[in-house]
Amino acid sequence: METELLISMLAWFLGSFVCGLCGLGAAIIAMPFMILVLPVQTVTMVSCLTALGLTGAMALQYMKYCRKKTVLWMALGAVPGALTGVQVLQNVSEHVLELGIGVLIIFCVAGMQFFQNRLKIRERTAYSLLTGFLGGLVGTCVTIDGPVVAIYGLLAGWNPQLFLGTTSLFFFLRSIVSCSVQWSAGLYTEQILTYALWCLPLSLLGFYLSVPLLRRINVTFFRSVVKVIIVFAGCLCLYKGLA
Repeated sequence: METELLISMLAWFLGSFVCGLCGLGAAIIAMPFMILVLPVQTVTMVSCLTALGLTGAMALQYMKYCRKKTVLWMALGAVPGALTGVQVLQNVSEHVLELGIGVLIIFCVAGMQFFQNRLKIRERTAYSLLTGFLGGLVGTCVTIDGPVVAIYGLLAGWNPQLFLGTTSLFFFLRSIVSCSVQWSAGLYTEQILTYALWCLPLSLLGFYLSVPLLRRINVTFFRSVVKVIIVFAGCLCLYKGLA
């Protein structure tokens, strides 16, 4: 088995395990490790396909907690966002994308720390459409749309179950849109499909292994440790983009 494929599979197993335990996006964990051994455009599209299966499983698990009207508006906003994102993916250089991913990863942690319990907004159609547009754009070109949606959820005051249910369903719908746009643009190759087919089972395994452990760990402490790891991973992406 190729080293690049093995690293990708292990990265998605780890990312999905962490995602199931504390709600942080699997791609935020997996992609920095994959970028060390694969071109960033390949990593993005493998991650989009893998995330499609993972978010589908998560949506089935938590959909009963979601706010469906909010998800609908966010999903509608994701369509023009995805069309814009695929243009970015096709026309922006590899180094710029790597730098962008590094900045987004660090922004994820900083944003959650800054906005949590400091500022509140009421859910509105316009906010949901804007969040969906930004999620579609970022999710299609670099897969990591978690920070945008997470901050909206924090500002809106979603409780943990509502947060997990709403984001899981949105990410699944956004993944369908992103993968459809990427497919229609002819971006998928045999290598990308092969990698995604190998990564998906490990991703699902990581998620389902995390579910029974959720009540046995100190989630607050675990999340703090994971945030440190995420910042380190973001710095790796910045270093690779600047190298």
